[in-house]
Amino acid sequence: MSSVGSRHRSLRDETTDEMRRLILDGHLRPGERLSEATISERLGVSRHPVREAFRRLETEGLLEALPRRGVRVVQLDRDELRIVREIRLALELIAVQHTVERADEATLAALRAALEEGHSAAAAADHDKLNALNDQFHELLASGGGSRFLADTLRSVRNQAHHLVGGKSAAVNQSWDEHAAIIQAALARDAELAVLLMRRHLQQRHTNQGGPQPVEAVQG
Repeated sequence: MSSVGSRHRSLRDETTDEMRRLILDGHLRPGERLSEATISERLGVSRHPVREAFRRLETEGLLEALPRRGVRVVQLDRDELRIVREIRLALELIAVQHTVERADEATLAALRAALEEGHSAAAAADHDKLNALNDQFHELLASGGGSRFLADTLRSVRNQAHHLVGGKSAAVNQSWDEHAAIIQAALARDAELAVLLMRRHLQQRHTNQGGPQPVEAVQG
């Protein structure tokens, strides 16, 4: 693996992105203790950007500082995981509702492009592309409502949800089919259907991961 320091981007951002990827992909496990020295050597950077990445990932809820004991990857119990999932469900439904109602042309154009790319990737069984499109799908719906606060908060909660169940689901084809149906509802400006499909998608995902389903009281 090439060192982060060899890339042409903000070193702080690159270090943060790489650490986030390691956490979300399960290479850094819940409860694992981290040190600036170890991560610095692993990523090929100095300790300063690692220290800044620690701070940023703490604000995202992926790391936590331990008084006089360094930093560790966040580890929540089953009840906390249930709460994270319920919060995510509520925020995803709010995001879909606002995105469809706002109907921003740039967002709709991006969703159309993602839909076409997704169909091609699914036909070619290109799982790497589908994974990237799945992430793009959630980002588009999170930001499409026009609220930066909602988009940032939802991104943080979604990252925690992925991390706490040990990474992203491998069933990318099924996931993309569900995403495609939500996109089609959004493009048809049918907010009620888009919210319903998003609710079913997330609840099915939680069931497949063996965790508790979100409460039905959360309405779209």
